[in-house]
Order: sequence, then structure tokens, then C-alpha cells
Amino acid sequence: MRMIEPYEKTEIHLLQLYLTQNEAAELKSELEELLRDPESNDHFHILSEDGRRDLSCSIVTKAKLAAGTYTPLEQTILSN
Repeated sequence: MRMIEPYEKTEIHLLQLYLTQNEAAELKSELEELLRDPESNDHFHILSEDGRRDLSCSIVTKAKLAAGTYTPLEQTILSN
């Protein structure tokens, strides 16, 4: 697992996530979709119910890392 703060361009080592029931259901559904084809370049975003927060998720694989699928920042953090 890797977590990135894209504006600060740093890795996050601890995150506490509090979801509403609807947000949790959406997260579960979207993860199940990604798991159907983990090698795809797909990702998803879940917006908080008030639209002020955004959670972005993707599945990282060795093949996608080798293919250079990620941004330079992502590549650096995900390769460690």
C-alpha cells in the first residue's frame, strides 16, 4: 500500500479514513470492479457526499510499474 499527497508531493504513512455507509458501499463496488482486471490502467474517484473530499484508488502491479504507467512522482513512491 502506498498513499500519496499529490500537492505536497510526499508519501503519507498514516491515514485514518471515515466513510459514510454510502461512501463505503461505493468504495467496495469500485474496488470489486478494479479487481476484475487488475492490469487495466483504470482507477476511480469517490467524492465525499459534500463534494469537498476526493479519494482516488487504483491497483498497482509489477507490470504496470515496469510499463511506466504512473506519473514520475507515483513511479518513485510506488517503486520503493
